Amino acid sequence: MRSIAAVVCALVAVAAFADVPAQKTDTQPSSVTIPLSRYDELQKAQVNASATVIDTMTLAGTFRDHNLSLTLTGRSVGTRAATSVISEAPDLTLSGCSGEALLVRSGKGTYDVIALGPAFTLRCDARPSGSDRLKMSVASSVLAVRAAVGDGELITGDEDSGGARAYTLVRQVVGANETLATTATGRYLITLLPDATRFRYTIQVHNPNRNTSPLPLHLVSGEHLQQIDSTATYEPKDGSYIFAMPPGDSTITLSGELKGKSFAAPVAASLQYVVVESHPLLRPAMQSQAKRVSAGETGITTEYRGALAFEIGAKERISWTVTRLEALRAISYAVRSIRHTLFVPANGPVLGESELMLDNQGAPELELPRKPEPTFVSLQNEPVLMTKNAAGELSVPLSAGAQRIIVQHRQPISQLGIVFARLDVPRLPVPATNTNVTLRYPEHWLPVWQSFATQATTWHPDGETFFVFVLLVLWIERVLAFLTMKLRGRVIAALLLAYAALLIPILLWAVVLFCSLVTVLWVASQRPKISLRRLATIVAVGAIVLLVALLYTMSRPKYSSDDFRSGSGGIASVGRAENTETTGADALTGTTGTSPAPQSAPRAKMTPPAGSTLPYFEVSSTAYQGLPAKFEMPDGVRGGSFNEQMLAPERPQTITLVLISMTLLTWLAAAMTVIALWLLWHERSAIRAGVQLRMGEARPVTA
Repeated sequence: MRSIAAVVCALVAVAAFADVPAQKTDTQPSSVTIPLSRYDELQKAQVNASATVIDTMTLAGTFRDHNLSLTLTGRSVGTRAATSVISEAPDLTLSGCSGEALLVRSGKGTYDVIALGPAFTLRCDARPSGSDRLKMSVASSVLAVRAAVGDGELITGDEDSGGARAYTLVRQVVGANETLATTATGRYLITLLPDATRFRYTIQVHNPNRNTSPLPLHLVSGEHLQQIDSTATYEPKDGSYIFAMPPGDSTITLSGELKGKSFAAPVAASLQYVVVESHPLLRPAMQSQAKRVSAGETGITTEYRGALAFEIGAKERISWTVTRLEALRAISYAVRSIRHTLFVPANGPVLGESELMLDNQGAPELELPRKPEPTFVSLQNEPVLMTKNAAGELSVPLSAGAQRIIVQHRQPISQLGIVFARLDVPRLPVPATNTNVTLRYPEHWLPVWQSFATQATTWHPDGETFFVFVLLVLWIERVLAFLTMKLRGRVIAALLLAYAALLIPILLWAVVLFCSLVTVLWVASQRPKISLRRLATIVAVGAIVLLVALLYTMSRPKYSSDDFRSGSGGIASVGRAENTETTGADALTGTTGTSPAPQSAPRAKMTPPAGSTLPYFEVSSTAYQGLPAKFEMPDGVRGGSFNEQMLAPERPQTITLVLISMTLLTWLAAAMTVIALWLLWHERSAIRAGVQLRMGEARPVTA
């Protein structure tokens, strides 16, 4: 046996020595990588909750022997921090504490408890500061408050938003000689509704005694009581409610439904007010001789206007009868303003945007006609799903109060050289206080006639364009007269060339160059006849004329892109905009190009994902994908504006337009140029003879 044991021990030793290097070579450090948020969750899971709870706070002893005591019984887990127990008790002093907890005074009338064990009991001596009434506010960490005071009564108060509750320990005087009566003030609100009659009784009670006093409430008006709000305890007895009113001031609130059509006070109060209010569809008729007072004097808040207020006695009863009124037909929303903006493109349907400002007082929806065709609707700057009712009209749901609705629409027109069109705008069944219509056109169109409701505008050139046109006509006529062309031909040619030159820029440069050369020839031919002083006078007059024209052009009034001038039934110029740039085609039409700063549209946030070269748009997963898209209204280079007040809804609200294409005007200018050149060609012999004659007059001077 000893030999066998020795062999086994040897084998075990050899195996142990053989495993050591293997363990050293195979053992490697291991690690796990987890996110920081997961690590914080694991750490929090290992931390125990910390809380201190006082199960019971007991007040014992007597006021007479001055041996009041306060005992706290509770439990604690986790970190034992200071827990608030009593606050707002300036007349209470706690001392001589003993037990498994520590009492800490953190302020005047404020005490905290620090537990010294998982379960504790703390007893302290309580001394009121020479008063027979002890008030305190007990924190929410105290679950129950009990009183075992032989000559005291514990009264429970209201609970605040933080969960703390007020308690009052009142001394009871045994064998008192006098008990004072409890006084009350009643405020009763009766609301007459089409389906029921509701009531709300508020009774303010003052108990001057040190003990609780009973207060009976007799509901004698057919009340169906639904809710009682009071800190005082009560119990039903023989159809009445007996409340044990605590010392001091307290309030009783009763609410429910009233079955009858009369009212009597439920309590004998020193002062009682009754307010009867009614729904707008009901009209009460009072059948009592109670004293009428002002509703503001009662201190009762009413919901409806026209409430009746009374001051009644203890046994006085008021009654009423109710008449149901018939509601008259009236508008449920008012339209403050309507602003229509229309853009007539060079090719395509007319785009429009209507902004409606409403004051809604009860309409569930807004109905808009099918013409023009709506493409976008927004309510309070939020897109709305476009739906239609049974009649096929656009239906927009409304809320109460001020509403801002934007409707975008489109309508087709014929695209010819001359356009006669009637455009519709969304019409409401309610007249608008102010209706504004703004028309915008690109450079392609020249508005000849525009009208809306009682207003109309007709095109005419502006002042500076007409001034340049007259100067150009006079210059061309004088040049042709210098070349001995006949009066009739040169006047017609001057008019045609001046008009065409203001439409075609290259022709303008050609006319100015030709007139300048002839003017130089005239100056050279007239030099022997004109003295140096007269020549300087002519140059000075010309410079003054050019300076006046320049100052007039620079000092003309500026207009914003939305401030268009319009006339009522007469001639008015088309709109001009601030920061404009005149083009050759606009020189005759009296309009100018405008380039106001466009409003930047909101763009989606682009965030390219890692490792990708394609753009990536962040889209909210909760966004509804069936809403319409809003286009941006172009500004245009020409326009007109109309404004109407209290436009009748039955009046046709259409816009009449007569437009001429600038392409057609350009071809017309080209035709005028051909006619003017033909007139010059027809007078070529006279012009050639005039040129030779003037050059002969200027040759000696040049030699």
